[in-house]
Parts: sequence; structure tokens; C-alpha cells
Amino acid sequence: MTPSIQEKFVKDVVKIIDRWSFEQCAFCDEGTMVSIEGMLDFRCSKCGKPMNPINYLGAIAGCVFDYREKHEDSQNQNTND
Repeated sequence: MTPSIQEKFVKDVVKIIDRWSFEQCAFCDEGTMVSIEGMLDFRCSKCGKPMNPINYLGAIAGCVFDYREKHEDSQNQNTND
């Protein structure tokens, strides 16, 4: 049984929040964070992208955008049937 669009959305958001909590990259699957100029200035050691709260919120916003598109597509398919 495949998960619904909503269940996948929740899993994706929780995955990003977990990465934020454990100071991992929001974009890499196995990215780790290293301090570069202080306690709150992090950069991924794998992809090199800076990681601050706005990066994680941006990744969550991407999930929301994808969810809305998939949800609207499924709604349009249901009305066409």
C-alpha cells in the first residue's frame, strides 16, 4: 500500500525538522554540519552550503509547495473523472 500524498508530506517535513535538530544538512542525505565561524554559523561538509534556520525553513517551504501542487493535481484528476 502506497502512502497518501498527505502522509508523504508529513514524513518529508519531519525529516527536515529532524535534520535541523541534529544539525545535519537540509539538502544532503548524509550531510554533517561543521562550525566555520562560531557556534551558530554552520556549513555542510558535503555540499558546502551554509546552514542556518532560513535554509531549513526554505526546505520545508519546498515540501509545502510540492504538496500543494500534488494535492491540486489529484483534485483536478478527481473532478475530471
